[in-house]
Amino acid sequence: MSYPIFARSALAVAIASLSMAAFAQESEAAKSPEEISGPADQIVVTATRTPTRYNMLIPDVSVVDRETMQQYGPQAQITDALVNEPGITVNNTGPMGTTATVQIRGASNNQSILLVDGMRLSSASTGGAAWAYIPMQQVGRMEIVRGPTSSSYGSDAIGGVIQLFTRKGEGPTKFYADAGYGTYGTSSETVGVEGSQDGLSYSIYGGNTHSLGLPTYTNSSNNFNPNSAAFVNSSASTRLAYTIAAGQEVGASVLYGNGYNNFTGYSSMQYQTQLLSVASIYTQNRIMDEWQSLIRVGQSVDTQRNYLAGGAPNNNYRTTQNQIQWQNDLKLPIGKGLLAYEFLQQNLGSNVVYSTTSRNVNSFQAGWNGDFGKHLMQANVRNDNNTQFGNATTGSVGYGYFVLPTVRATATWGTGFRAPDFNELYWSAGDGFTGNPNLAPERSQNTEAALRFDDGKQRAGIVYYYNKVNNWIGTVSTGGWETTTQNINSAVLQGYTLSYGGDLLGLRISGSYDYQDARNADTGTLLAYRPANYGSLTVEKKKDAWNLGSQMQMTGSQQTNPQGTWGDPNLTLGGYTLFNVFGGVSLVKDVSLFMRGNNVFNRQYVNNATSWAASMYGPAGANYYRNPGSNFFVGLRFDTR
Repeated sequence: MSYPIFARSALAVAIASLSMAAFAQESEAAKSPEEISGPADQIVVTATRTPTRYNMLIPDVSVVDRETMQQYGPQAQITDALVNEPGITVNNTGPMGTTATVQIRGASNNQSILLVDGMRLSSASTGGAAWAYIPMQQVGRMEIVRGPTSSSYGSDAIGGVIQLFTRKGEGPTKFYADAGYGTYGTSSETVGVEGSQDGLSYSIYGGNTHSLGLPTYTNSSNNFNPNSAAFVNSSASTRLAYTIAAGQEVGASVLYGNGYNNFTGYSSMQYQTQLLSVASIYTQNRIMDEWQSLIRVGQSVDTQRNYLAGGAPNNNYRTTQNQIQWQNDLKLPIGKGLLAYEFLQQNLGSNVVYSTTSRNVNSFQAGWNGDFGKHLMQANVRNDNNTQFGNATTGSVGYGYFVLPTVRATATWGTGFRAPDFNELYWSAGDGFTGNPNLAPERSQNTEAALRFDDGKQRAGIVYYYNKVNNWIGTVSTGGWETTTQNINSAVLQGYTLSYGGDLLGLRISGSYDYQDARNADTGTLLAYRPANYGSLTVEKKKDAWNLGSQMQMTGSQQTNPQGTWGDPNLTLGGYTLFNVFGGVSLVKDVSLFMRGNNVFNRQYVNNATSWAASMYGPAGANYYRNPGSNFFVGLRFDTR
């Protein structure tokens, strides 16, 4: 799909919106923002870094609440929920515990940010998060912001930001426990307590998930071992807050995950352990009525250790990110202002020799968002000073207009950047790939236009985006099997998203459809692992003591190596549609039975493959990472919340 076609379409939408706006102005008297925005709505933090009602936002945002996450079951990985959200695709190198990549609007896994209670969590070596070990059991809420967010969060936010919030205790003491069992010998247990009293809010949870007999490669050609795999992940979270006085609060939060996975390697099974932790303390103080200050200090750790068959150690990596944030929220005559300072120190420890293993980033940000009459406005500017790459300044502006009290048209423009990760810069393990210390950061410009409907009961929207990334970092051949990274070209990530959510005919329905066109802007070649079409549909019925739901997930075909990097043949992975079911029934007070069935029609599908052996052995030499077939999980839940 070409840019001129999209441009004409966007122009047509804009003209139609302006025509409707003119009509609305003639037919309606001026209203206050509260009257225009409609019923009370969810409060979102990530989009503006300050609490803002969902239906007063300009960016493209979705919220996954605790009730929705429970539909996936306590054994589920966080990517199980993400893949059914608009604008997101997930690729796996196998079943539970294996490497997964999350792409927002076609941006690479290392071009988006994962936050946990405001703290970054990622690997400095790969630039991405270890999604397979992030325990959804410990997450109370998830916010997803798509589009240019570097002006709010700095490097890596070219595609967007995903923020996870641990559970917050409120009201009298409440208890929670669940336990279940399912296919592939999967078992899971969770226990927790939460509540608040005399100014103290507390939440403490722990959990464990264990699976055996998980499928690996679809074939065992080229000596790859076809044995089944296992996965274990233990997790815990704590969130404490104490209100000293009105507007004065101190608190702390911790998220912890420690897991193990064995997977198919060349000729034998290999093993991997992963430890993730995020810990922070904060103080929030009302300096005066118009000035709220937040200081947060924390650290995140991502440790991965790899072992060959027989327990022989292989490569290991430990990323430590020390973080300091000072944010000041200001009430202005119109809207709210924000002034913030952030410090980030990334340290990498590994048995692989990197010529540089640490870097510091000092950041200053100013932002403003406000509403008056039927207008919404937002602006941000940020400067990040990186000890490796110097200064990078990013900015964004957004505008929204209430065409009707329930319909708002929005437009956003913003810039972004990404500093190369340590593997891209300094890898030197002698395996045929060598890093390039002369890489320049990637830089992007994103334009977005949207039309949204929200009456407090039903939501619908269409979003168009065009994101051009310059200095795109890719892998190129240096002769034979030797490769390196290089700023080779620019890429264009464009597309549109249709979404709906609400109650219709007694059913709760949510769904989305995405068309994306992600290409090398210089050659016109598609980018790898970017399906042109994908979407999902969830339908749920609740009645008295029971609920029952079904879910359809669709992903179109995708290419493994359309640009022919380092001579690998390009494989086409066929599209697939999966059907899932879920439900529950209340047995007695506070006790319920729940179930989840994934891929109920046993669709055999892959969304990742290795093709290097196919250049020597033909198509039979390719190895496809197999995903699970039909699998079911049943459990009991005790919940007094």
